[in-house]
Amino acid sequence: MILRLDSPVKTIKGVGAKYAEIFKKNGFSTVFDLLLHFPVLYIDFSRPAARVEIGVKNLYHMEILNFSLSRLYGRKLSILKVNARVGKDNVLVVFFNKHYMADSLKANQKVYIYGTFEMRNNTCRANTPLLFTDPGEEPVIPLYDKIGTVKSGMLKKIFTLCFEDLRDRFEFLPPQILGKYGFPNIVEGLKSIHFPSKVDPEELQRLKRRFIYGEFLFFQLELQYIRSVFKRVPRINRYAIGEGFRASLEEVLPFRLTPDQWTAWEEMAADLNGDVTMQRLLQGDVGAGKTVVAFMLLLTAVQSGFQGAFLAPTEILAQQHFTNAKLFFKSASIEILTGSTSAKERNRIRRELEEGGIDIIFGTHALLNEKIRFKNLAAVVIDEQHRFGVSQRAALYYKGRSVDLLVTTATPIPRTMLLTLYNDLSVSVIRTKPLGRLPIITKLYESAHRDEFYRWLRTEIEKGEKAYIILPLIEDSEFFTELRSIETETGYFQEMFKGIALGVVTGRTSSEEKETALNDFASGKTRVLLSTTVIEVGIDVKDATIMVIENADRYGLSQLHQLRGRVGRGERQSYCYLFASPNMTESGVRRLKTIASTTDGFKIAEIDLKMRGGGIITGFEQSGYLDFKIGNMRDDHEIFNDAREDAPLILEDKSLQTSPITRFLYKVKQKLQDINFS
Repeated sequence: MILRLDSPVKTIKGVGAKYAEIFKKNGFSTVFDLLLHFPVLYIDFSRPAARVEIGVKNLYHMEILNFSLSRLYGRKLSILKVNARVGKDNVLVVFFNKHYMADSLKANQKVYIYGTFEMRNNTCRANTPLLFTDPGEEPVIPLYDKIGTVKSGMLKKIFTLCFEDLRDRFEFLPPQILGKYGFPNIVEGLKSIHFPSKVDPEELQRLKRRFIYGEFLFFQLELQYIRSVFKRVPRINRYAIGEGFRASLEEVLPFRLTPDQWTAWEEMAADLNGDVTMQRLLQGDVGAGKTVVAFMLLLTAVQSGFQGAFLAPTEILAQQHFTNAKLFFKSASIEILTGSTSAKERNRIRRELEEGGIDIIFGTHALLNEKIRFKNLAAVVIDEQHRFGVSQRAALYYKGRSVDLLVTTATPIPRTMLLTLYNDLSVSVIRTKPLGRLPIITKLYESAHRDEFYRWLRTEIEKGEKAYIILPLIEDSEFFTELRSIETETGYFQEMFKGIALGVVTGRTSSEEKETALNDFASGKTRVLLSTTVIEVGIDVKDATIMVIENADRYGLSQLHQLRGRVGRGERQSYCYLFASPNMTESGVRRLKTIASTTDGFKIAEIDLKMRGGGIITGFEQSGYLDFKIGNMRDDHEIFNDAREDAPLILEDKSLQTSPITRFLYKVKQKLQDINFS
């Protein structure tokens, strides 16, 4: 059977209906989708370390001397202890809950392990490393993060069978681009990434670069095409911005705006009085008060006889903004529209929007529905801009005539990256926080004091405090055994906080369950919220005062800052406690020291971009900038710039447009075909 890159994943040998469903559920529909699930690690059996290096993760060839297996707690826990020798060093290797491994071990057997040794009680010890009893004839074995329940070993078998049948000459990049960067063809590149003959980090990065570049290029093609339509739209809507606006607003607000907030508003007001429509980015540090400035734009629109719309990335955020808006907009008619809005309510809201009965609508992607129409939409706010695709931004923008657009982000963006991402937008910055907010106190803890800390935390919660506890993984990883997961640690916390209501939120939690968990936490029904980084942006629980982050050294600085920003949103003193991993890297140490030394998000973002390293916590939620599957804006900034520079050349020169690029641009144009600015 011949496979193509666009063949359904179920056509690969070894992928039955069960695996196909798992892959589909996790976003892998085609062969190409699956092959972009790159190895996270390569084991090179030709180069084991000759001696034990304390604190360094390595491959070791060791001889088993003897071993013992014991079970504890009613056989719920097993401990396999292996006494062995690496070179001339005697070592102890301990495996937790791997009792089945005892069946394949024997004295005097030579095996390979991949892990980290540390000294404990004068013993050189490694906990639950990867073990290979028979690596076979392959010099290099790729290891993968599991997909659902499909583990690394099975994925390796599936990829092996896939490449046996893969025959495809498909190419989406122009020949000139392939030549310019020395990129290989797709199949050759993928095969070399999955099954390299040797581990050469520079060569592997060169191969991956072509796929990262491809992802960035198509993003830039769409972005720059739509920007060409956005540019310098003549103003139609005229706003009544009176000199008394500031005084009247200060009478209504229960707090004083900061100088930065007023400066941002004055910049927006200048745009609204200009000859072309406003397209402005409002960025501010966590808790700096961007929302009230965005509300000022919507208030101006309503007072001038127009409608406004506020688009948020999640139902929780949309509801949160809507709740705050009801206190701010005393006389305006406001509504909220989300995916959970009933059909009856949806029809009513749609009808009233079209008739002009609703002044301001808050909502999620539901606002982008083609059936949603406005009578005179003039001002649009898009919250957390990086979480929406360019076409999504355009879809709401085009529901009005000559719309003024404000996009916001709570992620402080370094200037170099700001110019790359938003060079078509004017920028307003809010750095200072509202009066009355105390700086968050950040403290570092070693994992050895973990139990003692959580016993103290229990007493604080019993006194009335609320705490977030952030764990890096949803479930245990085969390769990063030192990282804590929700799956494993929930039982620990249920025991530690026995009698205290506990909530759990992860990326796999359904929208309904997530909303319930966050509402319960906000209302005080639960006092502790266990979570992954899904609560990184926008969650606003003003009486939550304690943030605990486990394995904190494995996150980027900007992400740590965003997580820390979930507390300190009221007037009470708040704290952030960072637990380090047992074996921190030098860059991990630097990150924790940096985050503990400053609360300036813009300074942190600049340092984060310069460090560009560290940790395994990567991807969309973690990068904090854009939703890419394999590229990372922090680490792949140079590749992003290459794609940004090449995109306009490809848009201008049709001879550079391959068939896939032509089809892609056609789809983008179709989305925009009904635009009318008149």
